[in-house]
Amino acid sequence: MAIFAVEHLSLAYPGRRGQPPAQILSDISVDVERGGALILVGPSGSGKSSLLRCLNRLEEPTAGVVRFDGRPITGLDPRELRRRAALVQQTPVLFEGTVRENLLVHAPGVTLNASESRLRETLGEVGLDDALLDRDAAMLSGGEKQRVTIARALLRDPQALLLDEPTSALDPPNATLVVETICRLRDSRGLSIVAVTHAPELVRRLGGALLYLVKGHVQPVDERLQDFLAGMHP
Repeated sequence: MAIFAVEHLSLAYPGRRGQPPAQILSDISVDVERGGALILVGPSGSGKSSLLRCLNRLEEPTAGVVRFDGRPITGLDPRELRRRAALVQQTPVLFEGTVRENLLVHAPGVTLNASESRLRETLGEVGLDDALLDRDAAMLSGGEKQRVTIARALLRDPQALLLDEPTSALDPPNATLVVETICRLRDSRGLSIVAVTHAPELVRRLGGALLYLVKGHVQPVDERLQDFLAGMHP
């Protein structure tokens, strides 16, 4: 059974002042294999991030069905869905305080195992020293901040990670560390990965399936996709 099954999904935003709706996604159908990877590629503005956000109900499709673990996501508590399918955004979202305090942030009603040993173990999983627990989060490098956000997601024991351009705000050395972390976690935890990216290294290392979007429509894997991949940012 696929971890995600997307069937004929469309998304449109209401038009303003009598204008027609703005169509963002049109008739998207795709499966994400359990423990596998789906890479969303395409030009800017093609709807990649919108599709990603539809997977955990940060966007509500105007048509179609998204199933997670065999169940329509509209029948799941959004907090539980977002725990099990955790979103890591392009810019790390950290709050004032220590790394420890940031790791402990969670939605009301979500159970969190926050023992000291668990915090240290989870930081180790993302390649960070547990000495960082009492460090001011604002003093971390960009790559460290991104890995802390991944660690925060891991504390909730997700089945899937949704990654929205997770390396685009990082310099090459930090981007490489984040890519290595993501690939290692997929193998060690059996996580399913859905990633929006323009980073060829992440595409190459994750493997899996490619979904090529242009103006909200799925395009075939042909020469245009090869040309797009060849032109992706290094």
